Amino acid sequence: MVDLPELQRAPRISNLRHAMSNASLDSFMTSDRTSIRWLSGFTGSAGTLLVTEDTLQLLTDGRYSEQAPKETAGTEIELCIGDRQHHKQVMRHKLSQSATLALEADRISWGEVEELKEAVEIALVPAKGLLSDLRKVKEPEEVARLEAAATIADKALAQVVLGLGDEPTEKEFARVLDNAMLKLGAESLSFETICASGPNAALPHARPSTRTIRPGDLVIVDFGAVVDGYHSDMSRTYAIGDVGQNCWNMLESVTAAQKHGCETVRPGVKASDVDNACRSHLAKKNLSEYFVHGTGHGVGLEIHEAPWINSQSDEILEEFQVVTVEPGVYRPGVGGVRVEDTVLVTSSGHRRLTTAPKDSVI
Repeated sequence: MVDLPELQRAPRISNLRHAMSNASLDSFMTSDRTSIRWLSGFTGSAGTLLVTEDTLQLLTDGRYSEQAPKETAGTEIELCIGDRQHHKQVMRHKLSQSATLALEADRISWGEVEELKEAVEIALVPAKGLLSDLRKVKEPEEVARLEAAATIADKALAQVVLGLGDEPTEKEFARVLDNAMLKLGAESLSFETICASGPNAALPHARPSTRTIRPGDLVIVDFGAVVDGYHSDMSRTYAIGDVGQNCWNMLESVTAAQKHGCETVRPGVKASDVDNACRSHLAKKNLSEYFVHGTGHGVGLEIHEAPWINSQSDEILEEFQVVTVEPGVYRPGVGGVRVEDTVLVTSSGHRRLTTAPKDSVI
């Protein structure tokens, strides 16, 4: 496994406090595992992070009395190990000088809000996007992890792809690919690997089945690896032998559309323009009606995160954002095609982090 540079968390806390100040928020709390990991390094399944102008408190329980100090070492975080009652007392004390408590509106349940209302006497306010906006632009250390995850996926595919011609079932091939990624050093899989053949490939999120992959099939393979919490995401579509002219036209058209989309990626471009670049090419081929999802999404500690690349997006791409470009065509009863890369926005354009060849015939 490649050596990874150390993540720097202090600037993240500083940037969060700056964002809180700009939004006139004097305290912030999250129990979302991804948000807590990004800010503190803590990876436990139960925790709450409280941020004020001069306090950074992680509340968790005794299961993490050894793990939490190790994972948050080198930060300004104060640890509070105890039960819920103790946590409530600490929160009341820490928030005694605050007028409002901001919560991640899109990452907290109704029940959690009601419980907080009983625990603290303070105005609760929604703060949708407060952290996700900060996470859009990746640090060099994050890019290194994303690239390592992409490299594992590339190498794993190269090791096993010719096996598609041996007529495995979808489940069998997905399992072989998964094992290859894990053996190459992935800590886990980005999501359940998709291997969809023949008519199953017309389902954008098909799950691997016991269907045998046969000559004449189009096969979509969509997969990714995780390295130190960071994901990669890639799709390739293969023609198993002679798939016929209609399917071949689909494959060529989507591959070209994906190329147009990638070439549109650069700082200052509207995310909707990337979507339009893909969709417009497919329209010329009379295939746009079969492109039924957005063109892409951000990738990081989550497999799907901001920015979102679709026709309705008002996002403007920035340098060091990492996004997917993944047009697809899905024709019921015929099959489907999707081609996808994880792409880094660079100062002058883009760089694909997933670099597996798009040679299509097995």
